[in-house]
Amino acid sequence: MRSCSDGAGAVRARGPVMALAGVLVAAAMASCVRARLPKYQASDWGRASVAEGRRLFRAACIGCHGEDGRAKVPAARVYFPRPRDLTKGEYRFRTTASGVIPQRDDLVRTIAMGLPGTAMPAWGEQLDAQQLMSLALYVETLSPRFQDEDEAIEDDDILVHPGRLHPPLSSTALIARGRDVYGRMKCADCHGAHGRGDGPSSKTTRNQDGTKSDVFDFTYGEFKGGNRAVDIYRTFMTGLDGTPMPSYADSIPDKTDRWALVYYVMSLRRPRGVWFYLSQRPSWRDPADCD
Repeated sequence: MRSCSDGAGAVRARGPVMALAGVLVAAAMASCVRARLPKYQASDWGRASVAEGRRLFRAACIGCHGEDGRAKVPAARVYFPRPRDLTKGEYRFRTTASGVIPQRDDLVRTIAMGLPGTAMPAWGEQLDAQQLMSLALYVETLSPRFQDEDEAIEDDDILVHPGRLHPPLSSTALIARGRDVYGRMKCADCHGAHGRGDGPSSKTTRNQDGTKSDVFDFTYGEFKGGNRAVDIYRTFMTGLDGTPMPSYADSIPDKTDRWALVYYVMSLRRPRGVWFYLSQRPSWRDPADCD
């Protein structure tokens, strides 16, 4: 079983070694993109267990997230983005509204699919559905938010129902409509006119914790929450908690406009050659550059 901490000792790599790292990172991202979410039913949760999840977490996750889930480990200072502090119960990739805890299925999806472009691997390549569900149950025990009755998810809190999404076929007209929505929603303020993450506000955006928020470059085309149209739609509807990226569920009520924006953003992706990956920062930082 692969651990998140594998390879962390090479963080001071330079020159050719760093170039090789870029290739390896690209390969790792492709691996995440190919991952598939194992099929399971609601009744299968009865076979998952916190005890099994704890065992799996200690075997594979503590290298990045720490034994207590606070991510107070060397990798937290090295990897970019930093491993999540699971005790906060704050998750970016959800089907629920901003400020609401994720559903268990959201946790399973993230664990199974990984986060392309980061050090978070796709555990769905190595674990079965029961193991993934057990991990999700254990992750819930790390944050008091999941035990707080006031934090319980209500029906109205669920903004996206993946099984009910029926994306239309992409078309030139729909993409053109999406360009108009992109302008109307002022996406260029952060992401830039051409989606390169170089908008006028990109240098000053901050996360809720005060850290700098790196605006996503849509031309890169590897979305952490998934690269399918339904994945990007989910992110637009729920926003990314803890970041300046808001939910557009209310501001874009028209479903056609929503899908139009999705397909326009997808159309911004540009082919990347090996030199692009060699020139990019890897998924870890040199400790000398860390605060």
